[in-house]
Amino acid sequence: MGDDAGDNARTLEIDLGEEFEMDLGTLDPHAYDRIFVYVPLPSFGSTQSYRDICGDLLDASWAIERMAAYAKRVRTENRPGDYRCIRAVLIGPRPGIFDAIADCALLLGELEDFTDDAELEKLQNLREQVYDYEDNLETLVPRAPEIIDGYFANLHEANSELRSEAPDAWSSQMERFPERRLGFHRSGFSGILGASCYASRSGWLVPVAIGPDRFFVETDQKYRLDDFLPADFVIVNGQSFVHHEGLLVRFPSRRYFESQVCAGLVTQDDEYAARWSSDPFSALRSPAAQETTPAGLSTSDGLEGMSMLAEGCYLHETGTLAFVNDGYFLHFLYDIRPAQLQMAKALREASAQMAEELSTATGAAAFLEYDWTSLDDEAFEELCYQLIFDNPKFNSETIRKLGKSKSRDGGRDIIIHEATIGPWVEPKKWIFQCKLVTNGSSLGATRLTDVGDMLEQYGAQGFGVITSAQMDATLYDKLDTICTKRQVDQYHLSVLELERALGRNRRVRQKFFPAS
Repeated sequence: MGDDAGDNARTLEIDLGEEFEMDLGTLDPHAYDRIFVYVPLPSFGSTQSYRDICGDLLDASWAIERMAAYAKRVRTENRPGDYRCIRAVLIGPRPGIFDAIADCALLLGELEDFTDDAELEKLQNLREQVYDYEDNLETLVPRAPEIIDGYFANLHEANSELRSEAPDAWSSQMERFPERRLGFHRSGFSGILGASCYASRSGWLVPVAIGPDRFFVETDQKYRLDDFLPADFVIVNGQSFVHHEGLLVRFPSRRYFESQVCAGLVTQDDEYAARWSSDPFSALRSPAAQETTPAGLSTSDGLEGMSMLAEGCYLHETGTLAFVNDGYFLHFLYDIRPAQLQMAKALREASAQMAEELSTATGAAAFLEYDWTSLDDEAFEELCYQLIFDNPKFNSETIRKLGKSKSRDGGRDIIIHEATIGPWVEPKKWIFQCKLVTNGSSLGATRLTDVGDMLEQYGAQGFGVITSAQMDATLYDKLDTICTKRQVDQYHLSVLELERALGRNRRVRQKFFPAS
């Protein structure tokens, strides 16, 4: 029988957070195709201490790895909206798995439930195994790396507590793992990827030999290298940007500098020796045609085609992710956002050399034109739905279009959650409003009402407007005020960005504008 036998699969469910009467020693692993084990996280939602949360995640990680050693495959998931437990799906259980589950039940049970001296002695032995497990987290090749990364993400927060409460322990940890000063940790995915990779809340540091696509696939991200554009880097008035043919986004220079410092901390003096005499910031440029293999990467090291990946900065066509190839590492930077119209104009005025590209970004030059009068409100909302569905920033499985156009949807046309970039970042909920304008006027602040109340009512962490008109300054100012006050991210598509998105998406373009 295959790994996933569908409705015919023979399954068993065990909740380690509840008492169960079954005698695990009498069960035959060959009698089941899948075993669902619920691993409790009792501190989640009931403590203000990140150290307690780390303790839960450490125990959970040890337990899942202990059980996964006796299964063909394992995957982990949370119940929708419930982060107080992890469901481990053990596929193809093998002999020994029920002994492992019994050990996990003992470790995760309430201490007052055990009065037998033999049980207490075994519990102490298991606790020692967890301590050893924690000491070796950096060298493990885990079956469920996402749990380990979740532990490390919370450890960064816990370290602020540790620094004040146990400064010697904090100093010892930072001396051993200096990258943690910068909020980076060696990811649990390193074993799967085949080299040490480092993750933070807003980025990844990955050896160039791994390649972008392998990194995206193994970490379950929707991005692909084919959808990235070579991007130029520019600093104007102390603010950094990358751009490609009118697609203009803010560049997180601080995050990139931290990633470069991390790269220096985690490489030995004799590793990538040439890197120490090179300028790591020379990669902040548009990739040039390159026929030779980048430094530090042999043809046999990378994936097919990777040897031709030029050094430089790359920007995803949606403007939601950038990465820099410095010849040794790929620096993935998620903390980016589109520049507003006013800033694009300032950039155009500050640099005559880039006037043509920045004119496209600010609307001084036309990019693509479409007959918006051929659509009604319902068709326009469907077009917006399709573009958001295809955007890899978002998890297309969570998208919802609310009602018909002009229905009582509370100001919400489309709701969607972000795609996950790692278990340490909870996906944000986004609300989009779609505004079809066909009379040539701009979209002003008076056309959007009660935005703040709507964001609060529905608990949104992101908000966007998609419109077939230009958005004027009064609307941008209004949305900045509302969203900044509520710490809500923004991602808007005015007619300029919307037409560029259609130009990149042939499927949607031909569906709604078949003559284009």
